[in-house]
Amino acid sequence: MATTQDDPRSTLSSALARQGLRLTGPRRAVLDVLAARPGPLSVAELHARLRPRRVNLVSVYRTVHLLEAVGLVRTADTSRGIQRYELAEQFTGHHHHLICEQCGGVQDLDGCLLAEQTLAMLERELRRSQRFQLTGHDLKLFGRCHRCRAR
Repeated sequence: MATTQDDPRSTLSSALARQGLRLTGPRRAVLDVLAARPGPLSVAELHARLRPRRVNLVSVYRTVHLLEAVGLVRTADTSRGIQRYELAEQFTGHHHHLICEQCGGVQDLDGCLLAEQTLAMLERELRRSQRFQLTGHDLKLFGRCHRCRAR
């Protein structure tokens, strides 16, 4: 994963303050878990990691949605009907994901797999054929992880 340029824990407080919001214990705890974990987590997975800190499930849901609304967290995957979250790209760098169709695990891939030339060609084609201006992309590759293949 790309090296973070901004420490999300120090940036969170000022981002929330700009929105008129405080840095509460649950907000700090969720951010700490996301910052320490390489790869996206569901709310249930976040909650499980926060049990020692006694953060209730409703607080985790509210916190994740708030952090997403202020741009510090993004939805990284919604496969198998489960949303997974990770820190925004300003903290993780642009990257893509491998998603296991069997166990549902999500693994980060370092950097962008799409060559600049390929993206430029795709952008031109979308502009021409669909009159669509491309502003970003998110590549998800599906298959079976090494653990599931070994079973």
